[in-house]
Amino acid sequence: MSLELYQRLTAYGAVYEINLCMPNAEEFIGWTEHNFEYVQYNPRKPIARYGLSITSLDGGLSGVPDLDSVLEYNRDNNTSYDETYFNVPTPVYEHPSVRECFDPIKNNICRTHILKLDPGGFFPPHRDIIQDYFSSFRLIIPLKNANPPALNFMLDGSLLHWNIGSVYFVDTAKMHYLFNAGSMPSYLIVANVNLNETTVKYIASNLKFT
Repeated sequence: MSLELYQRLTAYGAVYEINLCMPNAEEFIGWTEHNFEYVQYNPRKPIARYGLSITSLDGGLSGVPDLDSVLEYNRDNNTSYDETYFNVPTPVYEHPSVRECFDPIKNNICRTHILKLDPGGFFPPHRDIIQDYFSSFRLIIPLKNANPPALNFMLDGSLLHWNIGSVYFVDTAKMHYLFNAGSMPSYLIVANVNLNETTVKYIASNLKFT
């Protein structure tokens, strides 16, 4: 059933804009930098990438384990977390721009964070979903310095271009990678959403172009 639900989302495209938007995205980034500390994303790997949790396991901002590789954390700690476990809002969620985006589906938001890639920061080619375990799907919000030639986000062989502040469904079961080739940090929100009838219908009813 979960694969069928996921296929209903991907029927509209591998990446597409929906009718949600984060106003004043750059102001929001300034607010986070002033009030919180970004932490290393996946501390096992010394790559220039950082995160700030919007939801986490306990509502805290340590990044443990939600900003780690969940797969590697589970292996090292004999746990069995997946994205759906990280569903407690942190103080970052309370910003009005975040609430405007996510309150309509708040009960289905899980493992959500701001991703900050410093110059040279990257994610190598990978897929976020393996085998046939589809428990959630990805929404991405580009916030600042998120377009080529600064940030290069490749999805299934295509270079993505974004409208800053807009919310996109992205099929991250397809191969993708990111690289910040610019001189300034790049910022995105990466949101995981529980995959169920309610959220699939919500996305389908909020397509940008119908």
